[in-house]
Amino acid sequence: MAVALHQTARQVRAHLQQQYQSYRQQVRNRQVVQTHTKLPKLFLRQQITQLLGCDDTWLEETAVEYSACNAAWKLLSGLRSPSRRTDGFAKSLDVAEGFALWALVKHQRPQIVVELGSQYGISARLWKEALKAYVPGHELILCDLEDKRRFIDDTECTFLQGDARETLRTVFANSQVALLHNDAHPYDLIEWSLMEGLRQQIPIFTFHDVGGYQLRGGPFKPESGALPLAEKLQHSEEYGPHGTWERHLMAEVFDRRVITQDFVVTPTWRMQIFDSLFGFGAILRADLVQDQP
Repeated sequence: MAVALHQTARQVRAHLQQQYQSYRQQVRNRQVVQTHTKLPKLFLRQQITQLLGCDDTWLEETAVEYSACNAAWKLLSGLRSPSRRTDGFAKSLDVAEGFALWALVKHQRPQIVVELGSQYGISARLWKEALKAYVPGHELILCDLEDKRRFIDDTECTFLQGDARETLRTVFANSQVALLHNDAHPYDLIEWSLMEGLRQQIPIFTFHDVGGYQLRGGPFKPESGALPLAEKLQHSEEYGPHGTWERHLMAEVFDRRVITQDFVVTPTWRMQIFDSLFGFGAILRADLVQDQP
């Protein structure tokens, strides 16, 4: 009896400590988000500008609008510290990468957004808030093997449970998807989604977990392209010795340079890695941006 009570007390203390840490993270995030609304403190200013071709006035206005979004400071992780530790929702976009996502939605106004790998719905919450702010009549479609959503419900999205190679075929066949967000780590699933997305002429692809410091000081290496397919298929959920497969597929499908460079432009595509915590990557069809370098 005494042992059981002691274990219960420890669990309660751990839960309260987690709640307090989350609260403190939210307080810090809100302060940071509200501070970064003026030049030169704007999150990822150079990277957003070179991808979208926007000017500073537009970016400042967008930062003010982003700072009013509760999801930015309530759900997203704090900025990366020197030790890369966060005490909030660590496995998510941070407030800087979230701003890149927000700016992308405002700039491009995608009507139908598909997220592959939604898990708890943290990034889906931010997609939804940005779409509500800028895209009337939008549709947000989420796909995952399991329904673990805590931050977005059925009234706000269409949730498809199961293997995306089956559930998304109908979506691709019947809808003109404007943006495909990939947060599903298996190599074969990401490859299928990109190749199918290209066949469907999707103009915007985004990715999570593509930061250069994702694992062991930067796992993304040019020689990874020569790995045998069996090794690529081996890691279904684990990062493995080469990190997650999202950035590898960005390189294999679009341009090899993106494995080592954060900004790449080709005659057809513009690619940018926003690397603040876990990394948010975006690929836009080149004709979507007027102010090209």
